[in-house]
Amino acid sequence: MPKLHRGVSILLAAALLVAVASPSSAATPSRKDFGQISQLVLNSYNLIVNEKDMAAARAECEKARALSEKFNDPFILATVEVCFGDVDDYENKSKSACQHFDAALKLFKTTPEKHPARRSLNNQIKAVEGKRFQLSC
Repeated sequence: MPKLHRGVSILLAAALLVAVASPSSAATPSRKDFGQISQLVLNSYNLIVNEKDMAAARAECEKARALSEKFNDPFILATVEVCFGDVDDYENKSKSACQHFDAALKLFKTTPEKHPARRSLNNQIKAVEGKRFQLSC
């Protein structure tokens, strides 16, 4: 996997943490929710890169998905899609990875203007587009 991909998951999780520090409306997840989802995505990334344990990494993505489904937050849902896409990418499942990255792009592009993570959104979109390019999606 190119070095470009390795840092992107960390950037996505960091963007979630930035959203935690920003004020949020009642319809958005709490800081605790953002923090839990971010940590699960980071855990998945560490399991992929450091331990090469794809089953455990996928399990962390599943936990993040279960938490994120409580909310209708496109940024969080997109971040979880990227989590799954990264696991598939490392497992050389390009078609499935592309599907996750495509879903993530669609979700990122529906993130509201007033979303706490909006400032980092363009970087997230560019990162996922880079992943898609590397995989020839």
